[in-house]
Amino acid sequence: MEMKELLDGLASNLGIDSLAIVGGEAALDIDGMPVLITDAQDDALLLSGLVGDPPPEGCEAFCNLMLEANAALFDASACALARNPESGAYMLLKRLPKAALDPESFAKELAAFADTLSDWRESLDFFRPAAAAAADLKRTEPALHLSHDAFIEP
Repeated sequence: MEMKELLDGLASNLGIDSLAIVGGEAALDIDGMPVLITDAQDDALLLSGLVGDPPPEGCEAFCNLMLEANAALFDASACALARNPESGAYMLLKRLPKAALDPESFAKELAAFADTLSDWRESLDFFRPAAAAAADLKRTEPALHLSHDAFIEP
């Protein structure tokens, strides 16, 4: 099935008129995450999404996790993780053969890709010291609130 037919079917499922294809590419915003759909020359579609910029600390540990995921497809849902050579940002990629797709299966693949992208974006946040510390504090410390008379109370 051709990219235009798949995108028209997706647009119909989403209740919108159409999705624009510019230069063999279309972009979607899925829950605040841009996803690029590229018409590959080898009769496939390539899905790509930004995981994020390398963390200031923990970069090596996250790269090791990415390599492990790529080698074993551990927690990557048949996707590949890569680093964009121009920006240095981490990307999630998935190749879909067009011959195996119809509008319904394409929508399911796109949803699964978005779920995996979201998971990897959350995972990257845990490699950022401030985010990890805040998440740990949130899990272990009771919330503090200001009372009406400006005193802190648990």
